[in-house]
Amino acid sequence: MVSTSSPAATGGLSRRHALLLESYGRTIMQDVLSVIFEGLLFSAYGVFFIVALYSIIRRGLKSPRNIIMLIVVVSLFGVALTQWVVDVFSVFKEIQYLLMATDIPLHHRRKLADEVFENFFPLQDTLFDISLIIADAVLIWRTWAIYQGRIAAIVAPCFLLLSAFVFALIDMTCFLDYGPLPGGDQICPQASVTMWALSVGTNVACTLLVGFKAWQHRKMMKQLNIGGKSHRMSTEHIMSLLVDSGFIYSLLLLGQVICYIYVDPGPDSPWWYISEIFKETGQQIIGIYPTLIIVIVNFKRTLWDEYPVTPANSAALNSSKWMIHVNRDVEQSTFDSGSEVGSQPRTISRPERKDFGFQPRHASNTSVTEC
Repeated sequence: MVSTSSPAATGGLSRRHALLLESYGRTIMQDVLSVIFEGLLFSAYGVFFIVALYSIIRRGLKSPRNIIMLIVVVSLFGVALTQWVVDVFSVFKEIQYLLMATDIPLHHRRKLADEVFENFFPLQDTLFDISLIIADAVLIWRTWAIYQGRIAAIVAPCFLLLSAFVFALIDMTCFLDYGPLPGGDQICPQASVTMWALSVGTNVACTLLVGFKAWQHRKMMKQLNIGGKSHRMSTEHIMSLLVDSGFIYSLLLLGQVICYIYVDPGPDSPWWYISEIFKETGQQIIGIYPTLIIVIVNFKRTLWDEYPVTPANSAALNSSKWMIHVNRDVEQSTFDSGSEVGSQPRTISRPERKDFGFQPRHASNTSVTEC
């Protein structure tokens, strides 16, 4: 039996060099696999980004609300693009240093490859912090709109967001300022994980608030025995979608804990690959979900049909978003946009038939006045 330490078993290389090349190859495989998954997710993000741009431009850029949404969508996508480009560049430089730097001794190449990632880490960390804060702000805005501008409903998420912003500034300062910081040896190691925990809390709080509003709406619809089907999504479906996607996003964000808790499963373990993929794809997920929220909101307000309302008899329907009054003589609707709190109500006739926020498809001879 041939020994694995013989020159024949190692292709003429010494055992030390053979083990080094094996570890370099494993490292390259892990990093390339992570970049591939990140690239696939970024491609999907690109599709959502284009749809989001279309939905915003379709509504026009005259209102400050739409301009802010455009800035948010472009900023999040720009951050995701920068992070992906940096990751791809770092992997290519790693391959160059580990396999193609023939003038550098084999055992010194690992240090050069690691320096590439270390040089870009402050930039990556700063971009991650910025995108996380922007994403949380979008979630709070969506919750605020669903609660019709009630500040009391978003006090807790806003407090968590403000706290996360403070720790994000501390985290970025710790990376960018190489001078001595008062108490930096105690605060800096905990700043990043604290900001992440506060962000998870913000997402869970917003999702629970939206879920409570969805539960109230569903309970009200059942009590009033309102039926009818629509070939497009109803208000109940869209709120359920926001709740379900919110919990999924919170779970994915919770999975990023592996980025802050160092656990070394060993380079041969499958968990090593899973942890690397989670670290890279998390950067894209943070931008995708807020973009999807904006797409859902815009297309709900511009393209989705109202769903039918068929009360058993003439009655008044009061909910958190609208009131339905029976009008036997005139068929008209008075709308106030639910997403744009403070906008003036307007009356339109049946032939105009436009969508403004979460509104039911009213039965014949009814008028709808939104609260």
